[in-house]
Amino acid sequence: MSDAETCFRWISDPQVTRMLGLTRPIRSLAQERAWIAAILADSRQQRLFIVADENGRAIGTCGLRGIDEAQGVAYLGIMIGEKSLWDRGYGTSATTALLAYAFGDLGLREVRLSCHRDNHRALRCYEKAGFLPSRHEAVPRRLERPELRMAITRGRWEEPRD
Repeated sequence: MSDAETCFRWISDPQVTRMLGLTRPIRSLAQERAWIAAILADSRQQRLFIVADENGRAIGTCGLRGIDEAQGVAYLGIMIGEKSLWDRGYGTSATTALLAYAFGDLGLREVRLSCHRDNHRALRCYEKAGFLPSRHEAVPRRLERPELRMAITRGRWEEPRD
C-alpha cells in the first residue's frame, strides 16, 4: 500500500498504460488504493509484487491473478512503470522471478497471459522467459486491439534455455 502513489503515477501516464489492456482505468489515488486493497485481501486467487531495481527503488509491478489451485493455472501480468528503465531487462528478470515463484512456491502447472499483438517489448520479454503461443481461454476482457495468448508449462520452464 505504501507504493500506491507511485503506482498511480505510472497508470496515469498514457505511454505506460497504452499496452496494459485496462478495462476500467483507475482515475484517482483513492481508486488505486482500493484496487491494491482488494488484491491484498484476495491472496488465494491473486498475488501482487513490486518490481524493484538494484537499489530497491520501485519501478513497476507484476503479479498473478485468477490463481486456480485445482487446475494449477494462473495468469501473469507485468508493468514496468518507469519509462526510463524500459528495454533494460527488468521485465524479463521480473517475469523470470515470478515464474520461479509460480512453479516453485505455488506448485502451478501452467502460467498464462494475454498481450496486445503490437506490444513488441512485452512479447520479447515473454519469449525470453519461455512462453509460447497458446489457445487457452483468456480471462474475459474487452480489448481495443487484437491480443495474443501465450502460456508456459512447468515442464517447459524446467527445460534448459540459452
